[in-house]
Amino acid sequence: MKNKGIKFWSVILFYGSLWGIVEASVGYVLHFLPALIAGTILFPFASIMLYKTYKDTQSKSAMLAVGIVAAAIKALNFLMPIANPFKVINPMVSIVLEALVVMAFVTLVANAKWPVKISAILVSSILWRSLYLVYMAGQMLFTGYVATQIASVTAMMDFVLISGLLSGVMASVFIAPFVLNIRNNRFKLATSPLVSLGMFVLGIVLTFVL
Repeated sequence: MKNKGIKFWSVILFYGSLWGIVEASVGYVLHFLPALIAGTILFPFASIMLYKTYKDTQSKSAMLAVGIVAAAIKALNFLMPIANPFKVINPMVSIVLEALVVMAFVTLVANAKWPVKISAILVSSILWRSLYLVYMAGQMLFTGYVATQIASVTAMMDFVLISGLLSGVMASVFIAPFVLNIRNNRFKLATSPLVSLGMFVLGIVLTFVL
């Protein structure tokens, strides 16, 4: 029982840290790319991390925990000089929303037929973005801060529908090999406590370096 608990938390720390590392590294590079391209890349990767977490633990709550670990790594940016705190808060919120939405649809992605799998991924991609717009609207009402995604109706449609559909299609393509490999037990990642802890430390270091 103790070994199962260690394995459970090692998986969470591993995938949460890997997600945090990508946010700290790839996310930084994406700031220099066109918004449409940047907005479609991170969700496919996050969905793979969350899907793998579910398959390795058979726990939906573990998926949320992975999102919390990734958001916690992002939160380390508060320890550095920042001109706008929402540059840290908003990505943290998006990470948690992605985890919650994928968690809600993961059973379909794992067990349903392919048309349903793809539909679930597409809906997930659009839904978390829709919830994020609701959050940003509330943020604007309480703080006056207007994020670029809600600056206009066109910006909102681009963020939710165009980027959402592109990101969902990309996630479907990325997840397909993982689904097939996992079913055949061919795809395994080392999630030992030491490796997971090393990934977490690497995530912390990259957050401060980049």
